Amino acid sequence: MLNIYFLGKSIIEYNGKVIEDQLGTKSIALICLLVLNEKRYLSREKIEGYLWPDSNMDAARYNLRYNLWLIKKNIGPDKNGNLFLYVDNDCCCINNDYDFNCDIIDIMKFRSSEKDSVESILKLKRLFRGDLLEGCYFKKCDELNDLIIFERMKFEQHKVRILIRLVELCENRDNYIDCLKIINEILEIEPYDEEMVLKALDIYVKCGKPVTAITYYNNFSEVLANSLGILPSHKLRDKYDNIRSVLSETYSDSEISDGICSESIQYKNTNEIKIISNCIIGVEFFWIADVVGKIGDSIGEDCINQLSQKELLDLGYIQSDILNYYNRHFDFVYNYNQEVLHVNIINAFIKLLTFICKKYRLTIIILNSSEIDDISANTIKYLKKINIEGLTFIEE
Repeated sequence: MLNIYFLGKSIIEYNGKVIEDQLGTKSIALICLLVLNEKRYLSREKIEGYLWPDSNMDAARYNLRYNLWLIKKNIGPDKNGNLFLYVDNDCCCINNDYDFNCDIIDIMKFRSSEKDSVESILKLKRLFRGDLLEGCYFKKCDELNDLIIFERMKFEQHKVRILIRLVELCENRDNYIDCLKIINEILEIEPYDEEMVLKALDIYVKCGKPVTAITYYNNFSEVLANSLGILPSHKLRDKYDNIRSVLSETYSDSEISDGICSESIQYKNTNEIKIISNCIIGVEFFWIADVVGKIGDSIGEDCINQLSQKELLDLGYIQSDILNYYNRHFDFVYNYNQEVLHVNIINAFIKLLTFICKKYRLTIIILNSSEIDDISANTIKYLKKINIEGLTFIEE
């Protein structure tokens, strides 16, 4: 079986053997030209003009014959006996009957359909390992180099179309966290795509984060003003006004502008919990306390009651909400002045996460992770090391 990958470092495998080193860069470029030309013939004269523009006619013809021979030598027939190339006196092309896999063919064939699944689109997304013929520059082959740059731009557009379809499928699954990550990938390619910004605002509102939506809009508006000297479209401005008017029914303009108003930050399915946590630099245990409080809001007493009295008191030292649960079940007056060892707080926190992950898949999204306090940062580092099954961190 023949497998060809042109995105990123070129890889060509025939029957499990890597053969790109046997082919050389001009042979690989020739195969790429024929694949990009899809089902059309490419004249020998055109190929020679791409690959050997400075050679005289006889030398160019010899070089082409040699590279065609090199390809035939290293890429044998498929399982049905078909040859890879069709060559005559005037033209060359890939044999349409030849059975092989190629990343750029799979991408070029993509058309959105009802049969698409998240898994099938992710498979296409993973094909984008890098640029077309990454790292290749062909000396004195200006037309070929220009063609490669043009095709790289086309494949960026292919990638955008595939990512847009992935956003649609993830949104259908109410997978808003992945939606936003993919939208940001699209905006890295198309930084002024207002439709994607509009989609991001919709998703932030759907997952209970209208203030973040407003901040997102303001940041994008600033980018447009600084880079292009324009305002967002009427459609985008209307969406922003609508979000802001809904918030103004509850909060003042200054609270909205300062980001003081609260947002819904937990997402819970039957067996999955997603929590968005925040950080404040220099405040010991702030991130851990934030996560513990939001776990209490998301799960209630489901897993908290697995902790011992001592462990509850240890966590209560940094998160007073835990003491509300404690006081409902135990007859004890908590002394807020008593000192609790840091190691006891961390052990109780790890134990709480362990109990949760026995029942749920827990994803903790960490916003402004660069501002996390040292104790919490070291705790995360340890948690990643022990690798609790079902626990995932996403740092933003």
